[in-house]
Amino acid sequence: MTIKRTWLLFLPLFSLLFSGCAPMIIGGGGAVATGMVGERRGAGNYVEDNWIAWKIRSNYIRSSIVKIGNINVAVYQGRVLLTGAAASEEEIKEATRLAQLVRGVEKVDSELRVQSETLEEIAHDSWISTQVKAKLFSDSEVRGLDIHVETTKKIVYLTGQAQSLAERNRAIDLAKEVKWVEEVVSYILVNGESIPLSRTTSK
Repeated sequence: MTIKRTWLLFLPLFSLLFSGCAPMIIGGGGAVATGMVGERRGAGNYVEDNWIAWKIRSNYIRSSIVKIGNINVAVYQGRVLLTGAAASEEEIKEATRLAQLVRGVEKVDSELRVQSETLEEIAHDSWISTQVKAKLFSDSEVRGLDIHVETTKKIVYLTGQAQSLAERNRAIDLAKEVKWVEEVVSYILVNGESIPLSRTTSK
């Protein structure tokens, strides 16, 4: 195992241990503290979801097919969302299979696509995610702690939980307002229940 892949394996754990359960999100509105204490899913589910994500990434590191650096793993209440770029359909199938093997996983949704990303695209996606998070945290109609954001090639993926359909739709609308966003895909639960997947093209 290379040094880089070893570091990637333990990075999520280090984040949990040394963040004081309050990682910082830096956006246009400044630094905002977030963590397991304030989330609707509760501290127990927060820790369990992070361990599931860590186990999935561990499986990817050991795989000769999956390239962990290309795949984002988001877990909310046992539901896994995979986003990012894959080199082949084989990699997508293997990434999904390995995620399903982890204890505690209830469902795996894959938004992985066979594609590549340039450094410029990765930078744009990171900027988009930061700006979406900032909007969610600064808006009075959305509880930003409970909405999580991943972006791949200008497509924003939202996971987490809302108390109402109106709150979920507000989160989608806020994401659409961010520069460069081409599409918003929502996997947000409403009161803990799955609702039909929403795909909204930005104007």
